[in-house]
Amino acid sequence: MHVDYDVVIAGFGPTGAMAANMLGHHKIPTLVVDPTSEIYDIPRGVHFDGETMRIFQSIGIADSVMAESACNNSYNFVNGSGASLMRFDLRHLPQTAGWPADIFFRQPLVERHLRDNLLRFDTLSFELGWAVEALEQNETHVVISLRHAQTGEKKSVTTSYLIGADGADSSVRQLAGIALEDFECDEPWLVVDWELAPDITFSRDAFQFCDPRRPGTLVPCAGQHIRWEFMINPGDDYAAMEDPNAVRAMMQPYLHHLGPNIGTEDGQILRSKVYQFHALLATRLRANRVFLMGDAAHQMPPFLGQGMCAGLRDAENLVWKLAGVLQGRYASSLLDSYHSERYAHVRTVIKQAVQIGEIIQTRNIVKAFMRDTLLRLGKLIPKLLSGIQFGQTWRLGDGLLADDRAAGRQIPQPQVCKGEITDKLDAFLADGFCLLMLDETDHVELQRVLDAHQRLACQIISLSTEAGSNDGDLTEREGFISDMAKQFNVCGYLLRPDRQIYAALKIGEIPLAKQLEHHLKELSAHLLADGQKREQRAVAQ
Repeated sequence: MHVDYDVVIAGFGPTGAMAANMLGHHKIPTLVVDPTSEIYDIPRGVHFDGETMRIFQSIGIADSVMAESACNNSYNFVNGSGASLMRFDLRHLPQTAGWPADIFFRQPLVERHLRDNLLRFDTLSFELGWAVEALEQNETHVVISLRHAQTGEKKSVTTSYLIGADGADSSVRQLAGIALEDFECDEPWLVVDWELAPDITFSRDAFQFCDPRRPGTLVPCAGQHIRWEFMINPGDDYAAMEDPNAVRAMMQPYLHHLGPNIGTEDGQILRSKVYQFHALLATRLRANRVFLMGDAAHQMPPFLGQGMCAGLRDAENLVWKLAGVLQGRYASSLLDSYHSERYAHVRTVIKQAVQIGEIIQTRNIVKAFMRDTLLRLGKLIPKLLSGIQFGQTWRLGDGLLADDRAAGRQIPQPQVCKGEITDKLDAFLADGFCLLMLDETDHVELQRVLDAHQRLACQIISLSTEAGSNDGDLTEREGFISDMAKQFNVCGYLLRPDRQIYAALKIGEIPLAKQLEHHLKELSAHLLADGQKREQRAVAQ
């Protein structure tokens, strides 16, 4: 059956816009639908990590996004008396992904960059003002019923695959019959966005107020934007808490952390609203030809700042697989790995965010005293907070990965040199699979193995890990990849198009060419089986 589009994306927030950018790059005919046409002009998400910035880099907008973002100096925990409990230095976190590890942004500006970038692609179409009302799917396609948000007009489109990136109240998720797992983290918080006057300078230190009377958060964001969060206590009146005078009263005791002479009159309240923090995860990220990503797939409390990061990682994981299947290069069974890889990854992040939330939200005085003591001793938070350094802390779940300790981790992105040119690693890697070999490894036999698996289109790149060496195609400057190689006792990596490690070539008794042959046979079996069957049927006809 003829379909109108290869892919339809429901939802035009950051996750949907990122998926559209990636599908545009692969020249996949795609329709984006959303009930609204305009970008929401009040900041929602405020934080992402270096690995997320690497995803922006992959579509060519990282420099523009970074120019309008900011990095803070530290993350501080203080008790109800204002005494310091712990200081987590953010300035010296390793830039393992090639970008600062802790970045604060202004969401409307990021969404504008994502949308503007879509103008480059002629395979994308848009139906803004339209909402998904119903869907039916079978073995070959999905029929989607759309309804115009203003006029009530109805129409339908057909697609090979549907991506639900339509937010926390996702109609796609509900229509696909996918349930949510609840991690029971449902505390209400008052979220306040405060804009300081342009001429006000302030400290770029973030604070967590571990006050059992009312836990709170202060985060300097991009530009003059300050994010405040205050926990709602039992019996509090939501409307009263959102009143500007009440907000200013809650801010007042903490303003000195921003600067000695800053008062409530130095800024404007853009928004004050009580939100219920949730920890939810869809039980399935795929239902036949329907996929969920972003808030439609998972919601998490903000204590690790990973909400939007998780959605963009969803897009990065799914789109290259989807494009390969639609273009006939990969088996359709590859799409099963989206759920298994992302579900396990997101579940780990959610549970870690919930753990930190439980520590921060302690109202019991005795438990708070014990918490404060452990914080002072450095025994409680540091390991949990290590996750904000970069997403490599959290490994992918089983999927298109070898049985290997290194597999399921993203390869670091150091600065590398090629002749007179210095740039980030990804600038020298092609879109597809890549064999990254370290130092002076003999590539002749390895190239022969790769030539025997031409359908994988895997390039080989030599990386020297010694400064001043000209032996490899590239020379690493920062030691991130060589340090990882020492950790896992390996001399090379077989990388997926999303820069995740599929397998590592180990230093040992088994010849490297034999290891590579084994991994490529397994990879071919997963990627090419359906395609081989289609080719055989075509020949028979």
